[in-house]
Amino acid sequence: MKRLYGLVFETVMKVIFLLSFIFSLTLPLTAQESSTKFPKLFPIALKGKHGYIDGSGKIVIQPRFDDAWNFSQGLAPVLIEDKWGYIDQNGKIVITPQFFEVMPFKEGLALVGAFFKSGPINNRVGNYGYIDRTGKFVIAPQFGVAFDFSDGLARIQTEDYKDGYIDNTGKVAFWDKRLTEDFSNGLALFKTNSNMPDSKTGYLDKAGNTTISPRFDWGESFSEGLACVGLSKKAGFIDTKGQIVIDFRFASCHSFSEGLAAVMVGDKWGYIDKSGKMVVEPKFAEAEQFSDDVAVVRVVEESESFKKEQRYIEGANIISVRAGKFGVVDRNGRMMLPPLFVQLGNFSAGLAWVNLGEDYIVHGDTDKWGYINKAGQFVWRSFVTEK
Repeated sequence: MKRLYGLVFETVMKVIFLLSFIFSLTLPLTAQESSTKFPKLFPIALKGKHGYIDGSGKIVIQPRFDDAWNFSQGLAPVLIEDKWGYIDQNGKIVITPQFFEVMPFKEGLALVGAFFKSGPINNRVGNYGYIDRTGKFVIAPQFGVAFDFSDGLARIQTEDYKDGYIDNTGKVAFWDKRLTEDFSNGLALFKTNSNMPDSKTGYLDKAGNTTISPRFDWGESFSEGLACVGLSKKAGFIDTKGQIVIDFRFASCHSFSEGLAAVMVGDKWGYIDKSGKMVVEPKFAEAEQFSDDVAVVRVVEESESFKKEQRYIEGANIISVRAGKFGVVDRNGRMMLPPLFVQLGNFSAGLAWVNLGEDYIVHGDTDKWGYINKAGQFVWRSFVTEK
């Protein structure tokens, strides 16, 4: 679908929506989604149309949409011709396709892009607002840039380029000119000088007050009460008070998930628990967060160059050249699925998205992909294999 974007809109929003497409296939379920009320369904494509399968690979919603994303809170975004709407888990359209962009529901609301009634204005086709599960606008489309709700607040930018956060009624919680991220555990990361080399990282509260001073070289959002931060070329973890709880002794680290966090020692990745104890020794070239009680890791054989340069190649797809292949480990570091895959998504409700092509795709599409379970069995492939 051809879309028109203004410069500011394109710079900020393009990455969000394009990456959301592929990551919507790999995200773990929320507590609400994991309940029996909303059994997990997985989007598929067949002969150019999109539908859904269940965890066994059975088609439960016939492929009839032009695009389809993951379900969230019982509803899923679908594309019909050039407009997005939402379906329920029976495949019934419950919110009529009418938007130029949508995001999955989060915290009871969904971010959508509504067309200007008069047509494109200044190379933009519309503004962003938030709807409820009936499709009613709870917060009118009025923002040039907007993000999902997280921890009760959402980042927005007005048409005159004022940045801030709103609550779920649309009321402005506070304005902030700093480069900020979503709230998590009651705090949001901010940077003092955008992404410039001299920028420092700190954290603010829901009133916009700085609660953890910007003294770190970089950082990640809080997760499970801790945040990974960097200082003087070392990485460690702080709590929501800004106190160091795991010493700065790593080369890098990622956020905690399911009680474990990936950390880098030298040039290899392993996992620690919240006491800082190493529970999976560093031996991987790359390590993702735990999801569904397992984690995706990249393994490089001794015969390969462990420090092989990672580089990007642009073309029809933007691809990454990396040494090794991806596999899956359990919480003890035991290899559950051998490293056979060029690209592997996080497990969710027992299945993971697998790229069956030859290239690791950073942005774009592959026509060779499928879903695999933890036993290594494919429950769905996007193509028919030769016998």
